[in-house]
Amino acid sequence: MRYTLLLLLLCPLFVLSQEAKSKVSVNTVKNSVRMGPMTGNLNLTFGVKNIIQEVLQDKGYSLVNKEEADLFVDVEIVYMDQQKTATNVSIFHKDENTVVIRMLGKLIDKQGKVVKKELVTDESSEISTSTLLISENGEFNSTVMRNALKKTCVQVVNKLI
Repeated sequence: MRYTLLLLLLCPLFVLSQEAKSKVSVNTVKNSVRMGPMTGNLNLTFGVKNIIQEVLQDKGYSLVNKEEADLFVDVEIVYMDQQKTATNVSIFHKDENTVVIRMLGKLIDKQGKVVKKELVTDESSEISTSTLLISENGEFNSTVMRNALKKTCVQVVNKLI
């Protein structure tokens, strides 16, 4: 009985002693890619915004609207490209597709002052081998692109906060 009473009295202290994280809002995501199939793609900006919000929530930050936020995150997609490398020996074929993404992240306080600014570059690769020649269409593989976007967004948030 005493232990139960003691536990009930100490529980609020444990809750109050935990550090409250800041309220964050993802302010803007801008697509500044100038060449390629992702130039001006709004779906890319919405996807990056959702990934940034997911990463912030995973880190324990409260996502709020702009009026209630203590910190703002701005992200600019600066560069996105696919690098293809193909190797052929007789009937054996090896393709390596690498998606390279560069993002500029800014952490801004309530007064509009840039607290931190980070440029992050990351890539994701896919290697496929076969014994037949496969046509090369030059399109992005959605799985490789998603992996590269997720990795880059995680790095942006980790470096900013």
